[in-house]
Amino acid sequence: MVTDPHAAPRGLLTERLRGHERRLGWFAESDWRRYADLLAGALLVAVRWRFVAGQDRAPVIRFVASARERYDATGRDVDPVLAEALVWAALGERPPVPHDAAAIVARTVLLLGLFEDEGLTDRELDEVLVAAAHAADDTAHDADPSR
Repeated sequence: MVTDPHAAPRGLLTERLRGHERRLGWFAESDWRRYADLLAGALLVAVRWRFVAGQDRAPVIRFVASARERYDATGRDVDPVLAEALVWAALGERPPVPHDAAAIVARTVLLLGLFEDEGLTDRELDEVLVAAAHAADDTAHDADPSR
């Protein structure tokens, strides 16, 4: 059973959703915080590959709709306004979105969509996840001046 918050994003992105919820059930509170930070870091990296600050809103809206269509089985699990806010926040055009349950679900769906669209190799996926860990660490240090 993988309970390492660093391994969980890779498992999610390579195995798609199969078994992912079960893995997350084993997380302690500190694991959840790190996992949320890693998801946010991965989304930051992936969004900046695909989109640029100041661009037209239509491609972001279309992407969010596409990701929700592919990965939001109920059609109610991901708020499109929240998902778009996550993309714009990653581009620095909106304030960061807190790590609540709705944001974690939305980040997961957006990441699945971005990685599927990009068709990354295993090596490229590993590079993104390393960059995500660095982005998560940088964000944590910026948010907490005592670190």
